[in-house]
Amino acid sequence: MTEITYYSILENNQLKLPWSNDDRLVQRHLENDKGAQLAALVGEEMPVDKLFNTGVITIYTQDLLENFINKRKNKSYYLQNAFFLIDDLDKKFKFRGARYLRVIYLVAAMSQKNAFTQKMNWLLNFVSIFDDMDDIRSLIKEYNLKGWSDFDYNFLENLLKGPHEAPVWSKQKINLQFTSMRYQYYFEVAQSFQDINELLKVDDGHIKLDRLQNEHSLELLHMNYELSKFFPDSDGK
Repeated sequence: MTEITYYSILENNQLKLPWSNDDRLVQRHLENDKGAQLAALVGEEMPVDKLFNTGVITIYTQDLLENFINKRKNKSYYLQNAFFLIDDLDKKFKFRGARYLRVIYLVAAMSQKNAFTQKMNWLLNFVSIFDDMDDIRSLIKEYNLKGWSDFDYNFLENLLKGPHEAPVWSKQKINLQFTSMRYQYYFEVAQSFQDINELLKVDDGHIKLDRLQNEHSLELLHMNYELSKFFPDSDGK
């Protein structure tokens, strides 16, 4: 049978919304209520009252932008890297919009939660901010980043070619696990890149929670809504 994810809102240990596989009402609550927590219930296609007794309910702790910065400031390589990029890229590229700021904060939070290596953090930053390999190669050289191989450049080039969105599954999702941690990290960076592109759709209301592949992406929804208010999208990056 087909697996379905049902969503609700938990507040003060009580469900505030009926379980539904339509995530739009849940998103509105998350956007407008900082105390709201996302709850997800995954199960087979059957009445929700039966799933409630047999499925596993997951509660996602939601990061807010100010909380993330206050907790991680001066302690996190990822956040220090984010502050450096925010300052340096503004001087170099004079971006027309604020989208890149949202991306940098999302990359920092995603990297922190996934415990990405420094190289993986750089990879995710570069591919999420830029669409030109020449810009990326230039910055890798300028920042004197060591240990970059042809594999890394080919990986970035393939991510830039797309698809930028997660695959759509008509049946149960397929989960891959690589026996080599090296390749597992690259795989998780690719998923995180697609999830960041999905999260950025919050402005046009087309974000789909079931398209998010990394569980930590669901923990960043509150932060994502705050970022969209602080740094709204405009024409150009």
